Amino acid sequence: MNKLFPNREETLSNAALKRTLKKELKKPLKKYDDYEFIAGIYHTLSEVEKAIQIMEEAVQNKQFSNEELGRGYIFLGFLYSDMKENSKASDYLHKGLNLMNDENFKYSEAFKNIIEFFIKNNDKERAKFWLNNLLQRQSYDKKFKKLDVLQKEWV
Repeated sequence: MNKLFPNREETLSNAALKRTLKKELKKPLKKYDDYEFIAGIYHTLSEVEKAIQIMEEAVQNKQFSNEELGRGYIFLGFLYSDMKENSKASDYLHKGLNLMNDENFKYSEAFKNIIEFFIKNNDKERAKFWLNNLLQRQSYDKKFKKLDVLQKEWV
């Protein structure tokens, strides 16, 4: 399951996913969502290395917005987490959040997963910094209040 961006690929069978992938790969990847969609299919098919390769290409594309690039690095962080490369995963998650820091992005359950990842991997400094940062975003999106439970449990 794609933790960060659940997409339509999750409802398709593996055979249908492979057909979709073959069709989609014939098209040039132009938009950030194209990269994310292809990487999500690879991830669902347990081809994590290929998903990483696609997302590494995406984050090198300077035409994408900071929010899109940030999402890309966060996606990479989750992919590296799946591969148990926790140090690399932590760095990518941190980099993704940093890129998005000046953006007013919407709440996603992924942010809870990121903080939990930092806590689980004893990266307390990042966990505390990003938890406080994300909680302050309640001023424009009340859903960030959902992260309050982490502060009560952990701090």
